Amino acid sequence: MLARQEDLFLRDVEAAIRHCGGAQTTRSQTGISVKASGPSGFDMVAMVEGGRFALYFDNWVEEFDCDEIARRTFEAALAGEARLRVDMLSGRRWRWTLEKLNEDGKWLAESTIGHVTWRFWGRPSSIYLRNAFPRQHVSVGSGDGDLTSRAC
Repeated sequence: MLARQEDLFLRDVEAAIRHCGGAQTTRSQTGISVKASGPSGFDMVAMVEGGRFALYFDNWVEEFDCDEIARRTFEAALAGEARLRVDMLSGRRWRWTLEKLNEDGKWLAESTIGHVTWRFWGRPSSIYLRNAFPRQHVSVGSGDGDLTSRAC
């Protein structure tokens, strides 16, 4: 059984996914997975366990103590405001960096995870993966009868 905060986190993630058209999802008791929006996107998973919130984007992973930061990071990736830079050596992926778009339109590195590779002499290259789910404007009730429009 999930704690209340963990359950609310997963419900918030589900609500964000509903605002993105065409997202294919799978829900388990402790997590939600979303298929990549296309060949230039990446699979996403949000999981909760023991009061910790984990996000998996392709082979990038990060654990969060704060559900709000994890939720905002997941929503940014859904909306295309976060992307992965995948570094390769001789065509083999070995490092994933989450980058977020700032207010000035510049991509800033947030965190990096890598695999140990013995092919350090290979030709380096990078690709960028970014989800592009269609944004849907939906009416959301604020509880007082007023309806507002919100995008993914």
